[in-house]
Amino acid sequence: MEGLEGKTIIVSGASSGIGAAAARELASSGAQIVVADIDDKGAARTAQAIRDAGHTATSIMVDVRDEASIKSMIDFTIDQYGRIDGLHNNVADIALVVKDTTILAMEVWVWEQSLQTNLTGIFHIIRHALPHMLKNGGGAIVNTSSASAFSGKPVNPAYASSKAGLNALTRHVASAYGRQGVRCNAIAPGAVRTEGAVAAATAMGHNVEAFYKNLRENVAHSHRDGTPEDIAATVALLLSDRGSWINGQCISVDGGWLFR
Repeated sequence: MEGLEGKTIIVSGASSGIGAAAARELASSGAQIVVADIDDKGAARTAQAIRDAGHTATSIMVDVRDEASIKSMIDFTIDQYGRIDGLHNNVADIALVVKDTTILAMEVWVWEQSLQTNLTGIFHIIRHALPHMLKNGGGAIVNTSSASAFSGKPVNPAYASSKAGLNALTRHVASAYGRQGVRCNAIAPGAVRTEGAVAAATAMGHNVEAFYKNLRENVAHSHRDGTPEDIAATVALLLSDRGSWINGQCISVDGGWLFR
């Protein structure tokens, strides 16, 4: 992807799956990547793989439920590279989906922790990174939303609500800071076959192969499953100068699950 050379981009939730694929894609296009995750060993593996491929990356542990940890991630990035040009906020507690059943059946802490991780954590990342972007004349942000924010499923209200809230936050940032050079967009993946998604499907008692077969044949309008690399390609466009006239959008990348 053109228009990423020399940019410093933080990718959170990048130990595996979509975040790791996005970090690799961005680095291969010339960006300097800060790989951040609560799984510090996984983040280090992603950063090392990027360096092994001849690109630039460092890693740091971040717990997005802890504002001090987020501030440390931002300070680390400024110390390492002197600037922040982009964020890919790829944060969600997928393990909670098993307990995120219905509004009557779930425990309240599931709701609260889902919003804390999936929405409030991203609020704090943007809040701490924005002043640096504005100081440098602009930047780009991509938040990972979900098809669940739009699909109205009978389960997983906490996850869906956190992602719907993230869409609103995305539009706010785009509206409030777009004229100052900061763009903010979101992507809404469908059922991408990641390690976390497979683990969640298994924990919910699904036969994984049957689960994805049903999605292909009855939900998405595609001949194959989605991959992390499918999402990473759109992230790269939105963070690059080639995507500089895209602002305030939530783009579905879901194999034709939702037509909107």
